[in-house]
Amino acid sequence: MALRLTRVLQIAFLFCIWSQSLVAETRVYKIAQVFPFPPWDVGPLEGVSIDVMMAICEANAPMKCQFEVPPAQDCFDTDDQGNASVGLALASGQIDGCLTWFKTSAREQLGAEFGHGYSRGSIPQLIASDGNDAFDMLGADGTLDQAVVGFLAGFFSDAACLKTRYDDFTTMIFPSDQAGLAATVDALLGETINLAFWGSLNTVPSGTHLVGEPIKTCGPEELGLAVYPPSMSRKNHSDALRRDYNCGLALIRANGVLEQICMDSTPPGGDPACLLIGPPPTIQCLADNP
Repeated sequence: MALRLTRVLQIAFLFCIWSQSLVAETRVYKIAQVFPFPPWDVGPLEGVSIDVMMAICEANAPMKCQFEVPPAQDCFDTDDQGNASVGLALASGQIDGCLTWFKTSAREQLGAEFGHGYSRGSIPQLIASDGNDAFDMLGADGTLDQAVVGFLAGFFSDAACLKTRYDDFTTMIFPSDQAGLAATVDALLGETINLAFWGSLNTVPSGTHLVGEPIKTCGPEELGLAVYPPSMSRKNHSDALRRDYNCGLALIRANGVLEQICMDSTPPGGDPACLLIGPPPTIQCLADNP
């Protein structure tokens, strides 16, 4: 009897140790979903991107996510000359990752790293007001004749991207939020600026039209999660987030959840173009999620 009781106590003790190890393995991340960008977002914490990210966090058992809606400049920003920079919150670790951010070479050069993409990226192009036909004959490259061009801070459709095709322009930077977006359109219609470098061909505002040609060369190929590891301690955490994110994404691809989210989506701006084929779950991912 005593031997049996001892054995039961040993098993109970091992179960407690095992349970504590599971708790210790839980990894909590602060994820920012910033400026809503159709067709992936309908509004703050609403749309395809947040649905995908929540499904990722639910599918990968050790991964726990806390969602925030900070200003877009907390993730990536732009100076007065249009040069990209890493936002303060992402750089300092106040947030661990930024959702709905496009992978571009310019951001990788800043030290940003990206998880696997869950959707194709968009293609930027210049827009002008319908009352401005001065640029209607603009070709795929050339001079903009000292035009003032509006840009949203921190977006991939920045001055460096535009300069790959066009020259002789000045920049005006607007905040990356709904108010900044509206201010950009108002400035364009009110002729405070001559052109705006728009991030998507599918969401051109009323009262404006496309000019020139799409710039595919610096447009992003994929949409996903961005992290920034400026130090070794942050790198370990950022690497863990990328692995957990990639694991959850692979799992929801495999179980059909990603496809269902995209099929059920009716956002403005057209098809979110989800990437339903991608890297399979790793051995560690499957071990964490039996």
